[in-house]
Amino acid sequence: MQLYHNPMSTCSQKVRLVLAEKSLDFDSIILDLQQGEQFKPDYLALNPLAVVPTLVDDHQAMIESTLINEYLEERYPGPALTPSTAVERHQVRLFTKVIDDVLHPACGIITYAIGIRPGLLRRSKADITALINAIPDPLRRRDRAQVIAKGVEAENFDAALTAYLTVLDQAEARLNGQPYLTGSSVSLADFALLPYLIRLDHLALYDGIEARPLLSVWYNRMRDRPSYHDAVTAWVSTAAIGAFRAAGEQVRDQLKLG
Repeated sequence: MQLYHNPMSTCSQKVRLVLAEKSLDFDSIILDLQQGEQFKPDYLALNPLAVVPTLVDDHQAMIESTLINEYLEERYPGPALTPSTAVERHQVRLFTKVIDDVLHPACGIITYAIGIRPGLLRRSKADITALINAIPDPLRRRDRAQVIAKGVEAENFDAALTAYLTVLDQAEARLNGQPYLTGSSVSLADFALLPYLIRLDHLALYDGIEARPLLSVWYNRMRDRPSYHDAVTAWVSTAAIGAFRAAGEQVRDQLKLG
């Protein structure tokens, strides 16, 4: 297996977590997203969306992190990361859909507005424009341009933060009376959500986690799993985390995370 990924990417972390849980080895190909390596023609031939990750297994390229994880669950079923009942499996798919449709777009806006913007603003206007214009999706291009220009003052920021916290509230409700998001056992839903709490942590937006006590306990439980070290700690540099946290500290008092 080959995994095209990025250490800080939430979707890359999601797939690395499942690979680690299943003790699956892979050849690592890291893409520098801020240098635009995801837009190179050889990578676009694998992933026309110009995003990470992409998994190549048995000479087949697979994209979309949720679908990659479902593939891994079917292709390498042990240990099982889907529940035994159809109702619980529906709950896994339902929550991962919410993550993909609502949480992930919001995360992109928040991450660029806070964590990535300071580094980008040190680059030339031409470089920034080229990176924005290379994004295939016009809605993502628009959102990216707004947050790079205005940061947390961008027109789309407040709605993104509200959407983010709404999904965290849904997760908090799901954890009432059970240790994991869809029942008594860890599932693909848990590994789908975990990177988005990691992102808040890395951006020094701890209040978004601590204000939700069940989610806070769940977050610590998930970080205690060996897969967390193998999929996150082993890949993410302290310098990258330090830059994100410094940027988050600059704006956290302006944000309502409860």
